[in-house]
Amino acid sequence: MDLGREVLTLRDTKSGKTRAAIMTGEVKAMLEGRKEHAAHAVLVFPSRTGERIGEMSNTFQIIVDRLGLNDGVTDRRQKVVFHTLRHTFASWLVESGVDLYTVKELMGHGTLAMTERYSHLAPDTLRRAVRTLENGMRQASAKGNVAEIFGS
Repeated sequence: MDLGREVLTLRDTKSGKTRAAIMTGEVKAMLEGRKEHAAHAVLVFPSRTGERIGEMSNTFQIIVDRLGLNDGVTDRRQKVVFHTLRHTFASWLVESGVDLYTVKELMGHGTLAMTERYSHLAPDTLRRAVRTLENGMRQASAKGNVAEIFGS
């Protein structure tokens, strides 16, 4: 964990690789609040005994059940599970116009193909690209620079 650079080091990820993750401002503030109590801690989320957690607790599932998020949902693919948070993170990035390569890096995907499943969430990306081109052409035309429009 590097609070100055706002970077977390993720070790032993699903892919078996170590990678960096950028902190949000709220995550940084939360970790700074814990820093005094965990000045020498290597793990951000240690077990109750201070060791590495071997498996997830059922706390997330208990909260989902209490909130009724899966009440009446019969299709298992539509149920809220812990991985839903990761999918939502990627979806919101794409819907906000973040390019797929950046989403790939933030997600830690090994290939762009893994991230492309979110591309349908960015229908305005192509529209924005054409509008950018159109604006550039207008600006060049307004300057009377036809050669700039055609790249000559």
